[in-house]
Amino acid sequence: MKHTGEFLVLRYSLVQEAQESIDSSPLPEPKGVAVRVALIGDREFVRNNVRYAFVGFSEVKPTEKTQFRAGRYIVGKVAKLRTAHVGEKIPGDIVEHEADDWIPLVAVFDLQEQFIFVQKDWKFGTESQIGNAIQAGLREPILAKYNHRVFVEPKTKTAEFWSVVKSHSKIYRLEIRLISPNILRTNEKAREALEELKKLYGQDEMTLALENESGKLEVPKEPIADYIDYAAEGEGKWTLVTEGTRGGKKKHTSETAAISVELPVPTEEEIHNEGQLELETGFPAPGRETSDASLIAQVVGKSEYLSRGESDD
Repeated sequence: MKHTGEFLVLRYSLVQEAQESIDSSPLPEPKGVAVRVALIGDREFVRNNVRYAFVGFSEVKPTEKTQFRAGRYIVGKVAKLRTAHVGEKIPGDIVEHEADDWIPLVAVFDLQEQFIFVQKDWKFGTESQIGNAIQAGLREPILAKYNHRVFVEPKTKTAEFWSVVKSHSKIYRLEIRLISPNILRTNEKAREALEELKKLYGQDEMTLALENESGKLEVPKEPIADYIDYAAEGEGKWTLVTEGTRGGKKKHTSETAAISVELPVPTEEEIHNEGQLELETGFPAPGRETSDASLIAQVVGKSEYLSRGESDD
């Protein structure tokens, strides 16, 4: 793993379903371990008529040169299927046919802090498409076993939100979607308010929407800052509508504020070869143990840094 790649930082939340299931199991400790039921083993799933797969996921064990807690991290690949048109040369002609083309992304799940570090690749999709695909793959198995719904959102930079507010003279709409409390290290004021609301209404998520047709919407630091901080930890998202640069209106979303980090990755050829082998067998590719441990050694520092509410910039 001499190369580095850009990894999107996501966070997953587990929110108990209001209607209890008599067949469900209690959440494990730590509760982030619940994702194992969806990740371990070769499993395909469909979202919006597109096939995806979790392949080659396994627990990473520390080596003599790396130090981290055993059982905290699992590494594998999230893959998306595209159909490729392939031209095959035969005597006197070239015959075109379709072939499966899986696009694999290296993904690390931190079962303690509930972070997901997933490789970015435009061929797979945008940040939101990557997050939505992972969420779709996790939801059904976890709901069936633990009666909890899973939400996957990017960890974002709060400064980006306030930069948009300060740099525009007209704000028409502010919408903040907040997931019910799940992650411990979030803004306390927002967390307590949402906990009280959940006791009253049992909501999975809450949306705060403010509008002003003339563009004179006020966005005060208090209490908005508390909710933006809460969302930034991966427990929500925001949307702002302002004036556009050439008239009209412009939409800004927290997706543009998503945090990315640089981490070591195999070469594109190695990723492809590993991915194909893991898709065929459903098991981690041979010899991956050392490279996975090296990757986790880098992830450990990133997780601790991000858990303190910091980013790389």
